[in-house]
Amino acid sequence: MGKKKLTIGESKILALIQEEYGPQNTEKDVIRSDSGEAVIFAKDVNGVPYKLINLTNVAAMCENGTIKSEQELISKWIHISDDK
Repeated sequence: MGKKKLTIGESKILALIQEEYGPQNTEKDVIRSDSGEAVIFAKDVNGVPYKLINLTNVAAMCENGTIKSEQELISKWIHISDDK
């Protein structure tokens, strides 16, 4: 069975991840859950997995208005944070 292609929304989130973390985060790194959700362990510039981001859920929240702006998306859902 072939790997399912990313939706337009998922691809947009991946592009923002690449801008924030670097181009080492590619579609090849996306994992599909049993329920079909696309997730990625966003890697820092050294290739170390840093943050798990569910592309499917974040894209859906953008589409339905839960995430209201690209600024909110980046600062709250994608940005590298020192908060543990």
